[in-house]
Amino acid sequence: MTMMFHEPFDELRRRTSACTECPLSEKRSRAVFGEGPETAEVMLVGEAPGATEDETGRPFSGRSGKLLTSLLEGEGLSREKIFITNMVKCRPPENRLPARDELAACRPFLAAQVARLRPRLLLSVGNVPTRAFLSTREGISTLRGRFHTCLWEGIPLTVRPLFHPSYLLRNRSFAEGTPGHNTVQDIREILRFLGDAIP
Repeated sequence: MTMMFHEPFDELRRRTSACTECPLSEKRSRAVFGEGPETAEVMLVGEAPGATEDETGRPFSGRSGKLLTSLLEGEGLSREKIFITNMVKCRPPENRLPARDELAACRPFLAAQVARLRPRLLLSVGNVPTRAFLSTREGISTLRGRFHTCLWEGIPLTVRPLFHPSYLLRNRSFAEGTPGHNTVQDIREILRFLGDAIP
């Protein structure tokens, strides 16, 4: 698939909606390109759309997305200031993890988005994006809690891994040392990294 990194987001969105590069396109209601300002300093990348996202076309719009928004905005990081997307743009059946060929099919779209945004900080949510951006097999529990620098598709990135909110929904405690508590600490460190505000 040929992808021009300088093309406007509207054209990238059109290409995403028309994509048939992998079997996920056959059963989608709609492709989920992503949303947020094209000038965003922060980019958040999850794994794949779920059922609600497939229906609405909006990333992180289901239960886990509502929790993520609540956590971010509870610490002063407005969702409207972030560009939010996923590794793959169509929902995998039964919300399973995206397969290798599905990730490969969507990679040019994601690479074009990252190249257009050149984010100051990329938040990788869950194991799939974290391992992809950092080129590692280590898990999120080991990688979260610090900033990582990498070169991805020729683009220098600062990456901060976060637990996926669906994991937090299954582990609801926010007591000290729990995944929920650690995620709040991560968001606070992200704000400090950004200087407590995104212009």
